[in-house]
Amino acid sequence: MVGTGILVPELIRYSMSVTEDRRRSPFVHRVRAALLEPTTCDDLQRVGAPHDGGYVVPAAAIRGASTLLSFGLALDWSFEEGAAELNPEIRIETYDHTVTRAMFRSRTIRSAMSVPLRLFSLSPGGARSSWRRAAHGLRYLRFFSGRRRHHEQRIWYNGDNESADIAHVIETVARGPLSIFAKIDVEGTEYRILPTIYAHAQLFTGLVVEFHDTDICAEVFNAQLRDLRERFAVVHVHGNNFGDLSIDGALPISLEVSFLNKALLPGEAAPYRGPLPRPGLDAPNDPTRPDYVLNLRAGE
Repeated sequence: MVGTGILVPELIRYSMSVTEDRRRSPFVHRVRAALLEPTTCDDLQRVGAPHDGGYVVPAAAIRGASTLLSFGLALDWSFEEGAAELNPEIRIETYDHTVTRAMFRSRTIRSAMSVPLRLFSLSPGGARSSWRRAAHGLRYLRFFSGRRRHHEQRIWYNGDNESADIAHVIETVARGPLSIFAKIDVEGTEYRILPTIYAHAQLFTGLVVEFHDTDICAEVFNAQLRDLRERFAVVHVHGNNFGDLSIDGALPISLEVSFLNKALLPGEAAPYRGPLPRPGLDAPNDPTRPDYVLNLRAGE
């Protein structure tokens, strides 16, 4: 008991000391902004939805690819639809284990059946809502057929737990150099699959990646950006305003980054010095909030 009486004040003093140290040295964003500075690209185009789900990418990279690898689908495949419009011959291989064809089929049938019931109950607004859900499900069923496939698997760095092994996926779809474009929005798994992608960089015309949690993943983010920039040019960066800013307010912690294989650059690479977001191309992911303005040269 005597020992406890001595120990408790010491613990309190230690706790106060740690708290004070944290106040003096707060956790800050360590992403190297210079790694994100884009190269000028006159071929950028918004593909997909006007807000969340759409990305600004080099259009020629999609037109020149024979396959779109799409990692992450959920309830929005507007990017895949836009890519098919840009390149009607493109093969689309989408991987997402969180949604299924059976789910969309069931949702379509149930929503369609509820339309007359809601009209009968004098709820025209409810009937319209049910019709929109039914049409959305039907759109999925029509789009993902033939050369456009949805694999109900998690993309991963190996085949554990029936996952799709990224190396095997690339090997399966590759049709030689510069034959693949990739869209990657997989809530943190990007850091696990990107090493395999840049190991096969010669196969990719380009890619767009949504990087998540760049504050706590800053070291791996910086390392992977350095590797990617050896073979790809960063041509666009946009901050996702559904996510927060880093604790020091320097950058959003969710960043959408578009890359173009350097072999496809039309000439001498020149830095882009214009505003980010880009007027006429970018839009806030959450339209109810202002977009994040990026200053990638601050403090460099």
